[in-house]
Amino acid sequence: MLLPVPDYLEFQLPSSGTCLVTDDGSLLTKQVVQRLSDQGWPVVVLKLPVTLGPKAPASLAALPKTVEVIRLTDVEEATLQQQLATIAQQHGTIHTFIHLHPQESLADKELVKTVFFLAKHLQPFLASGHQRERYSFITVARLDGELGCGNIPYQAVGGGLFGLTKTLRLEWPTVFCRALDISPELSPADAANALIAEMHDPNLFIREVGYGRRGRVTIVCLPATT
Repeated sequence: MLLPVPDYLEFQLPSSGTCLVTDDGSLLTKQVVQRLSDQGWPVVVLKLPVTLGPKAPASLAALPKTVEVIRLTDVEEATLQQQLATIAQQHGTIHTFIHLHPQESLADKELVKTVFFLAKHLQPFLASGHQRERYSFITVARLDGELGCGNIPYQAVGGGLFGLTKTLRLEWPTVFCRALDISPELSPADAANALIAEMHDPNLFIREVGYGRRGRVTIVCLPATT
C-alpha cells in the first residue's frame, strides 16, 4: 500500500569532501550537479562507457566549470576501485554517492552490476564510522514514481537498485542510504528538487521513496484483513 510521506526539517550535510554523481545522460544530471555546486560542494561526474549509457544522452556542456567529468573506458572492478581512490586523493574523501539511472539504458543489467561494484569500493569512504556529518549512498531509478505500484510501463531491471540500497542500509548503519523512484513525467528541475529534499531528510526509518502523480510516497506494511 502507498501512503503519503510527511515533510521533515533540514538536516546538516558534510562541510567538506567530494560528491560523486553518475551521469544518466539527461538534463537531470545538470540540474542535480548545479544544485550541489550552488551549496558549495565539490562535485565529480562519473560518465560511464557508451556501451552502458542511455540510448539518447543529452549534452553536459552546461555543467559548472568547477565540476570535473571523468569518462570511464571500462567498468572492470579494478578500474572502478582505482578511479575511486584517485578521485578521493585529488578532490577529497567521497562523502556522498548519487547514482542517476537512465530511463532507458543500452545495457541495464550490466549497469546495475556496475553500481554493485561501486558500492563495494565506496565502503571505505562512506562507512568510516563518522558521527556528526551525514555520508550518503543514494540511487535514483526512473520507474513509475510509485515504486513499481503504478500503471506506467517501465524497465524493471533498474528496480534492483532498491534491493542494493536497502541491503547497504543494514550493512552500513552509519550511512544514509535511500532509493528513489522518480517518475519520468517529472521535469528535470522537479526531479532534482526531489533528490535534494531527500538528502536532507532526518527520518532514518524510510528506505525508499517515490515521486510522481501521487506526490511523495513510500511503502508501509498493514495488518492483514480477514
